[in-house]
Amino acid sequence: MTTATSLLESAVARVADALADPETLTRHPGERGEPVSLEGSAGAALFLAELAGHDPGRLPAAHAHLSVAARALNGTASAGLFHGPAAVLAAAQACARLGGHYPRLRHQLTEHVAAEAVARIAPAASRAGVDWTAYDVISGATGTGRLLLGAVVDGDPRERASAEPALRATLTHLTALSRPLTVDGHQVPGWWVPGSLQATPADQKVFPRGDFNLGLAHGIAGPLTLLALCAEAGVTVDGQLAAVHRMGRWLADRTDHDAYGPYWEPRLAFDDEIVRGAGGSTSPSDHAAAASGGAWCYGAVGIANALARAARLTGEAGWHRLALEGARTLLRRPATEHHLKGPTLCHGRAGFLQSLWRLGRLTGDRELLDQAAPLAEGLAALADPEAPFGFRHLSPVRSDRGWDRAQPLRAVDNGGLLEGAAGVAAALLSMLPGRPAASGAAGDGPHWDRVLLLS
Repeated sequence: MTTATSLLESAVARVADALADPETLTRHPGERGEPVSLEGSAGAALFLAELAGHDPGRLPAAHAHLSVAARALNGTASAGLFHGPAAVLAAAQACARLGGHYPRLRHQLTEHVAAEAVARIAPAASRAGVDWTAYDVISGATGTGRLLLGAVVDGDPRERASAEPALRATLTHLTALSRPLTVDGHQVPGWWVPGSLQATPADQKVFPRGDFNLGLAHGIAGPLTLLALCAEAGVTVDGQLAAVHRMGRWLADRTDHDAYGPYWEPRLAFDDEIVRGAGGSTSPSDHAAAASGGAWCYGAVGIANALARAARLTGEAGWHRLALEGARTLLRRPATEHHLKGPTLCHGRAGFLQSLWRLGRLTGDRELLDQAAPLAEGLAALADPEAPFGFRHLSPVRSDRGWDRAQPLRAVDNGGLLEGAAGVAAALLSMLPGRPAASGAAGDGPHWDRVLLLS
């Protein structure tokens, strides 16, 4: 065993040991650590189930966390993929791969999530302009759609029968969002989020006429990925391939360049989109630094994964080249310009590592895969012996008006997936020798990063 492998294994084991007792999450709940969340017991179960594919001794802990999350539901509604029944279903699907566990729970949750998905689509389809919940990965239709795809591809006949109609309704909805709208005399993409539907008062001030989000977590890169994944799995609706082309072409056309290479702004204001749509150029916004960075949620590496997935489906060689060059551009940037916030998945190093490695796996690009190893070692070296879960999340200060970016980041003890130690350990687990081929069909594993739309 090499020193690097030992370092990674030690970090993964440290987190897994800390999560062995579900009560640990109760003592250190983080900021969003309720059990029925991927930041709580559902997220811990998802990570531990992935680890149990290689170390069966971790399976009882995964079951314990899933049981805690399932008991805590009590009529909780899903808020996208990361909260409520949908989050528990993600964990149950992960545990089911290791022996078909929880068939009754999976049936109930699949039926519930499918019904919720259809109910949430109808209002969004009836108005011009949408909010994030109409399409995004974290709180919207794309995240729950990925769960439904899992039920269709991996589930038993009852799960497939429950999930497929809702998945097709989701694909029809996302396909419709790809069609342009006419707003104030201008033709704009159908995923326009008007000012009145911005997520925070601060966003309403910055984007009074609305915006167009590009990122993987909250932007059109997420629906593009889901549409392509479903087509690869043979689940299609009318107009789906045309929607992939519209979304992919829009992302490719919205590429910016600086001294290092291509990158994408995370969000385009309405007026900037009008200029760009007419072939003009705009000055970089205040968000450009984040866009040129490596975060999974908004950075270039997430968008690159979406374009590469779409390119594999459509054969658009230009998108494939752009995806690879966007990722290589990140590697050329100084580390200080990656704008990563600590070790965790959403805004931090674990998300950058997993996204870069996945892109390398998807495209077979040796340069990206070779860079993953030193990034993993650097991430494992951030382990904090004083932290109850082994790693700490760095979080901005939140006020009634949203995140206060002017305040220093503060350390939070979080055992969850997106903003916690479980996500860091899951990313490190992906890097261990022999692990991907062992945990996925045809060497496609791991499975846990489906919730990030990376697989």
